[in-house]
Amino acid sequence: MKLSCLKKQLQETVHTVSRAVSSRSTLPILNNILIEVSEEHAWLSATDLEVGIRQRIPLETAEEGGTTIPARFLGEVLNSLPEAPVTIESDERELITITCEKSFYEIHGLPADEFPIIPEVTSENTLTLKQPLLRELIRQTVFAASTDETRAILTGALLILEGQTISLVATDTHRLALRSSTLEEPMQLTVSGDIIIPARTLNELYRLLQADEEAEVRLDIAENQIQFTLDDTILLSRLIEGQFPNYKKVIPTEYERCLVLDTDLFHNAVRRCAIVARENAYKVILRTTPEGELTITADSHKVGRAEESIPVELEGEPVEIAFNAQYLLDVLGIIDSETVRFELGGPLNPGAIRPVGEVDYVYVLMPMQII
Repeated sequence: MKLSCLKKQLQETVHTVSRAVSSRSTLPILNNILIEVSEEHAWLSATDLEVGIRQRIPLETAEEGGTTIPARFLGEVLNSLPEAPVTIESDERELITITCEKSFYEIHGLPADEFPIIPEVTSENTLTLKQPLLRELIRQTVFAASTDETRAILTGALLILEGQTISLVATDTHRLALRSSTLEEPMQLTVSGDIIIPARTLNELYRLLQADEEAEVRLDIAENQIQFTLDDTILLSRLIEGQFPNYKKVIPTEYERCLVLDTDLFHNAVRRCAIVARENAYKVILRTTPEGELTITADSHKVGRAEESIPVELEGEPVEIAFNAQYLLDVLGIIDSETVRFELGGPLNPGAIRPVGEVDYVYVLMPMQII
């Protein structure tokens, strides 16, 4: 096997596929990147058996064949090389040489036939979306997924495909984010059951998606796998099996009081109070005043006290309620509208944050006890 290509192209591809390399596997082959060379291009692949990434790059010269090379070593070498063509060659003993101008490396690889097969998904359930749309769905929801691996269902996000509506929802039971969008045409799918995509997969996909309005991504959905195809890159992932919680029951359908706030002012005020709040489980208390202001306070026996005041439009009775500052910061950092509505029920009932002027997004969070 032999390939030659520009260092920058190879470096970017290695960086992309390396994100699927296993960090905890006892199988040495999973620490490697698979290189498969054909006449005009090479496929580079990596997997941890849960997520797989494959990317194709064009070659200047090539000799067909395949090998695997440690991902960390290859990445470090490429980062150190000058901007010039790179040649990688392997022999029958899997001895791999890397050359670039006056630089020369020799490394022991592992046979390509020992690398786990990354099967491409073939399914009648295929959907093509604009990349910016899917990017926004992920950006505004996946942060709310749980990181607790003992509750696997909650470490993923639920993809909902109904008629012309696509939605993504994530929750860790303390908060929930739901983003929907209406497509131009109905989807012709026969998917049954919950499509729960691991949050890690969606985070990796987000890095690959472009903001270009013309760029598209193809989704192929099978019984327990999903595949995303973006030009020369393929991301394949297992789906999480099980039933996602009934998120519709969590979203409040009515409220007693509502705060209308400037998004940036609210975000910055909470961010400053969080400096103190992080010493007390990130708790901040929101109180409305007769003067038309919202005060945000944080107290800590170790650090001290912080207080901020911002203008507010109040609908209903005065408010006194506590929330996790980090949960507020997470959502205020991804909302694009200038103002938000914070709909509230009782002091122990969940609140709902909605961007003013947008009906496709809602963020629900549970309050904290003030005491």
